[in-house]
Amino acid sequence: MAQSKKLKEYRERRDLKRSGEPTGRTVKKSKNPRFVIQKHDASHLHYDFRLEIGGVLVSWAIPKGPSMNPKIKRLAVRTDDHPLDYATFEGVIPEGEYGAGTVMVWDIGTYKNIKESNGKSVPMSTCLKDGHIEVELDGKKVHGAFAFIRTNFGGKEQWLCIKMRDKYASARANPVNTAKKSALSGRTTREIAKEDNKNLLSAPGYIKVSKKSDKAVNRGKSGTRVIKVGKYLINLSNEDKILFPKSKITKGDLIAYYHDIAHTMVPYMKDRLVTMQRFPEGINHEGFFQKEAGDYFPDWIKTKRVKKEGGGSTNYVLCNHAATVVYLANQGVITTHIWLSKEDALDYPDRMIFDLDPSGKDFSQVREAALELKDFLEDLGLKSFVMTTGSRGLHVVVPLKRKDDFDTVRGFARDVAAYMAENDPDHLTVELRKEKRHGRVFVDYLRNGFAATGVAPYAVRPKEGAPVATPLYWKEVEDPHLAPQKYTINNVFEKLKKEGDPWKGINKAARSIREARKLLDELMEK
Repeated sequence: MAQSKKLKEYRERRDLKRSGEPTGRTVKKSKNPRFVIQKHDASHLHYDFRLEIGGVLVSWAIPKGPSMNPKIKRLAVRTDDHPLDYATFEGVIPEGEYGAGTVMVWDIGTYKNIKESNGKSVPMSTCLKDGHIEVELDGKKVHGAFAFIRTNFGGKEQWLCIKMRDKYASARANPVNTAKKSALSGRTTREIAKEDNKNLLSAPGYIKVSKKSDKAVNRGKSGTRVIKVGKYLINLSNEDKILFPKSKITKGDLIAYYHDIAHTMVPYMKDRLVTMQRFPEGINHEGFFQKEAGDYFPDWIKTKRVKKEGGGSTNYVLCNHAATVVYLANQGVITTHIWLSKEDALDYPDRMIFDLDPSGKDFSQVREAALELKDFLEDLGLKSFVMTTGSRGLHVVVPLKRKDDFDTVRGFARDVAAYMAENDPDHLTVELRKEKRHGRVFVDYLRNGFAATGVAPYAVRPKEGAPVATPLYWKEVEDPHLAPQKYTINNVFEKLKKEGDPWKGINKAARSIREARKLLDELMEK
């Protein structure tokens, strides 16, 4: 097959002028065929393993990268063939383009075909067709024999990448975890992203703007503009992309909303770990949750590394200023979900949340449950605040003094929910199974655990119309016209201008649950 036909899919998926990726220039032949492993920090971090076969780089995406342990079989998903000059490509593929993210040449070198049949070498083209490849790599980081074995036909080809037994095999050595820098430039993915963005900012067609004028700037040649939020520059891209198809709300609209709401929103997010809910292609495409801050995120975004129970760690984003909120929106983050504790005392929450979830469409039951919960919490000496979730229900939030750990707070929340359900069994339930709720409002206390999250106040939800999780005054809950998606990015500012922020001063209402615990215990004993 001619090279041009092999690269047809590669070229059709990309705007190569905008993405900056190789177009397929002629590359000088080498004595042995090339291989390259590129670390690709895209929507999901993975490693692209490419072998030169038939004038192109035949490619597989390996989520965890190759292993040096012969007992470990890595999934390798076949992707489109790439041109040979892609082997030395490093840089940032812009947001909105196929494979958007940072690309680093993690390893590069040559390989030998070691697959034989009846004592004769089997051509690589035949190996590829038959679904069984055996090669010996000679790279800067990876050496030795590897096998690629196809496991299915049709659709996306799934293969297994397996280290063959030789002197380089090891159950302990894992260069994917230890070798973090480029085999070509010696840079990390973060450094590549930072340098790439610097080059962009100095390119013709891009301008720097002040905070006062960041809404009205000229666009660069690739439809990108650079704005300054506070003291930080942000390269905005693909603002015309429609994220909410029916309501025609674009990525630019989302960015503008988060820019304007940030001064109200950030105080509720400051110093809290964030889980990002991303929809880079819009809400009609599958989104995903992301906890790890990308290597390409700018250095000015504050992060907090947290150890996992089973080993390893996660580097979370902290939204401590408006620029971070705007940057995340530019990454296709529609919704931010925040921890109930702050980064300096992760085990001690300063928020307790009750998520009131309707079984059907009767929102009046949710309103009544919220008011009932408010009164009960007041009887226990606790002040509560309320907001629409922007989805189906209401969140009732109690500010806490950081004196009790998550287990204690969760146990208290569980008992509050159970007591209420026991005393109003016709309308309230703590039953986890939906089929057993029988039209009752679910009083969900389960968010009150370590590492659990709640939607951030004023965050947009991935639903048509771009509804917003909106803090309310309690008097608003009495309004029979209240709906969980009443407020959107188009009308929430009017509400704020007219009524102010209902949660302003929430931290001053913080209380310990210890006295409330005693009162609840007395009620439960009766």
